[in-house]
Amino acid sequence: MNFTDKVALVTGAASGIGRGVVTILAAAGANVVVSDINAEGAAAVAQGLERAHPLRCDVREPDDVHDAVQATVERFGHLDILVNNAGMEVTTPLVETTPDQLVNILRVNIAGVFNGIRYAAPRISEAGSGAIVSVASVAGLRGVPLMSAYGATKAAVINLTQSAALELRPTNIRVNCVCPGLIATPMMDQMKSRFEALSPVPINELVTAKQGRMGEPADIARAVAYLASDAAEFVSGVALPVDNAMAASLF
Repeated sequence: MNFTDKVALVTGAASGIGRGVVTILAAAGANVVVSDINAEGAAAVAQGLERAHPLRCDVREPDDVHDAVQATVERFGHLDILVNNAGMEVTTPLVETTPDQLVNILRVNIAGVFNGIRYAAPRISEAGSGAIVSVASVAGLRGVPLMSAYGATKAAVINLTQSAALELRPTNIRVNCVCPGLIATPMMDQMKSRFEALSPVPINELVTAKQGRMGEPADIARAVAYLASDAAEFVSGVALPVDNAMAASLF
């Protein structure tokens, strides 16, 4: 894939999947804004890449997202690609999930994606065409015990992706999302201890049974890059599982 002269804004890019996306896009020639609420982490990622610029952004705050889009255009002249990757998880029994936990995960996982699309779409349209790729989850496709709030937000991302794809089609903007399975990221590390404390099934056994091996950020990054590339110019409104057939199974 060739992203020469393309400009991408990636949220949640200081680690995990976001970092993987930045790495693959930059290696393929894109200019990339590495945005994250963790400013030091974003700077560390950008420092090792030739065409990357770090930027602090809290996707919960509409003004932050607006300013990140504006800063991207001011630095590189235009915007072609938005990757909505910033996210959080809550691994808690449904009846123990607090109102504050619910509000916060809604603000990050769905309002953050909505803010990204809202502010990036007009600037991508100015470039003539482009792509928006959001990171959902297999938990948005199937029910997952102990992750009701998380799964609900990711299902919302999938529906928002489909609706935005239809609405933005006349502007030549494609909108898709990927649905990762179990991936080796800092978020997975956080989730693992809480999940295993509440579940009789160790994560490693679940991984082996459901998807064969633990996924890597690069597995997701390659799928994101494809959906953002010209190779996917007729692909829009898709929720693509990247999970080694995990979501395909009923058992």
